[in-house]
Amino acid sequence: MEPSTVDLTENSSRNVMDALRESTKDMHNDAEGHEFQHSLGSGKLDRARYVTYLEQLYLLHEHLAKLLGQCAKNSAPIDAVVQDYHHDHSKVLGDLKYFGVEGTDAKPLEATKKICARMDEYAKSKPNNLLGHLYVLEGSTNGAKFMAKNIVSGMNLPEEHGASYFDRYGDKQRERWTAFKERMNGNNFSPSEINGLVEAGKEMFIAFFEIGDELSVK
Repeated sequence: MEPSTVDLTENSSRNVMDALRESTKDMHNDAEGHEFQHSLGSGKLDRARYVTYLEQLYLLHEHLAKLLGQCAKNSAPIDAVVQDYHHDHSKVLGDLKYFGVEGTDAKPLEATKKICARMDEYAKSKPNNLLGHLYVLEGSTNGAKFMAKNIVSGMNLPEEHGASYFDRYGDKQRERWTAFKERMNGNNFSPSEINGLVEAGKEMFIAFFEIGDELSVK
């Protein structure tokens, strides 16, 4: 699956969050219907695949946060959008530890290597596009409380361990998502910049499709 180019003329009349939402809507729906994501969301994954998925989530967040931190000093948009909690990986690390796995031992799947390499490219040439990757990770917190409950119930996990990543913001989720949207829109990105952010968002969705595909055949 390859990301398509966005109509720059259309983006000239939309703010960045509207463009991201509308341009990735079909991919978001497809992701929810993916066999792996469906099994995950219903709490029906076996533990081995679930733990491997947690490892990929940690690796994605850790690598993206590291690059965003490095780029923030030379990018006003990144500096404005990224908050301290974007560098807090304690929830996913705690979930891994519950299963006896340390984050430092996490091994990337091929799809994870691919998207992390793409992040490296953006950090060198178009750092603001990293915010398109962050958009997908932040957007995943919407409805996450419901998913976390399903995983806890379906996999017979304690409420505070094993699936806390999926509800990592807890009662602050709505507040943080609203703030993220406001900070993104406050940057007044040009149509060309919005196009780059949308392409990056699509790449992250594709990465999740490919991670799911790899885990579906394990």
